[in-house]
Amino acid sequence: MPSRPPQENYYLQRIHAVIAYVRENLQADLSLDTLAQVAGFSPFHFHRVFKTLTDETINDMVLRLRLERAAALLRATPELSVTEAAFESGFTSVPVFSRAFKKQYALNASQWDRQSPLKNSKNDQVSAPFPHYNLENLSYFQDEFEVQIRPLPAQRLAYIRIYDAYSQFTEIVDAYHRLRSWYQQRGGRLEDTTLYGMSQDDPDVTPHHLCRFDWCLRVPDSWQAEGEINMQNFPACQVASLSIQGDIQQEDKALQYLFRYWLPRSRYQPANLPAMEIYRHHPAELGWETFDLECAVPVIAL
Repeated sequence: MPSRPPQENYYLQRIHAVIAYVRENLQADLSLDTLAQVAGFSPFHFHRVFKTLTDETINDMVLRLRLERAAALLRATPELSVTEAAFESGFTSVPVFSRAFKKQYALNASQWDRQSPLKNSKNDQVSAPFPHYNLENLSYFQDEFEVQIRPLPAQRLAYIRIYDAYSQFTEIVDAYHRLRSWYQQRGGRLEDTTLYGMSQDDPDVTPHHLCRFDWCLRVPDSWQAEGEINMQNFPACQVASLSIQGDIQQEDKALQYLFRYWLPRSRYQPANLPAMEIYRHHPAELGWETFDLECAVPVIAL
């Protein structure tokens, strides 16, 4: 894959910083002027740059992330009311939230069973290639999957982001090798780091062409971004995790169990951080068909 020009990498670093800021501050003022200031662009130019590089406007992105956060809370916390989910996600009016939810998903939030994928929507989402398990099916997996709560320390992560990740498998593999090569060229040893795969969006509610996936490696605090390699300071958190060894369908089954069965019956709700794969063996070691990893969801106590 041809490398991006330095100017585009520089712009992408600013765009990534804005998306991270929005995700972390959904209840704050997220006006165009505020986010342009975060990015270091004038509002006029920032709006154009953001739309060009992400295929959505600033306002569309803010609204989408607020809706997706509300959907995640409603799915994982059965006792949470629609009103509470709306306010926790940054909406200042329930009617505004309700209209936005119905427009995005062609369904009233109060009518959603909180289990069915939000795919019968107006976002042209296609059906996933994996089975969708009902609650009875998921209940049978309790003996197969043992969920553990454990802490993750604060850490600095180097990452490469892939856009339209669900139709870019070749790019996902290539990006992994580029990140790994960059890390080793800097003197890093693979045995001294941890590889993460982070899904920045939920394919059940996000249009697939907007789904983003990050390959991440833990790096020393002093390392800086360069070229297509971005940096983030990932906060300390608790994760609900379960171990899997198997193919991608086994991973999908584990994630359905975590999000749709275990979380709603637990004392936790998802934190406003991405779900992740924590690799015990790098996928290149196993041939990209079988995986040995933890499926992990950052959580906070109810």
